[in-house]
Amino acid sequence: MKMITAYIRPIVQDEVVERLRDLEVPGASLSEVEGFGLEADPDGGASYGPQVSPYQRVVRLEIVCSDDAAPSIAEAIADAAQTGRRGDGKVFVTPVTGAIDVRTQRTGEDVV
Repeated sequence: MKMITAYIRPIVQDEVVERLRDLEVPGASLSEVEGFGLEADPDGGASYGPQVSPYQRVVRLEIVCSDDAAPSIAEAIADAAQTGRRGDGKVFVTPVTGAIDVRTQRTGEDVV
């Protein structure tokens, strides 16, 4: 199993979710989070005053899927989320070594 974690712009959230539905992804978790990166100033300097938050609001998207499905899902997220501007986000794919469905107590691949 794999865990796909993506950080995307809120304005592309609906497009990304629609693409995931087209792929028949059984489910995903989305959370609003704040973070920072170098998207504001290419030189890495502060590009904001004291009245402006230095943090960017982004959407964290999490999906657990089979090993086989992970590459196509990750590519679909990256494609649907791309605006071509700095700060478009990142997609990470990591291994999942175990899982338990709380309601049914099923384990492993049966959870996905």
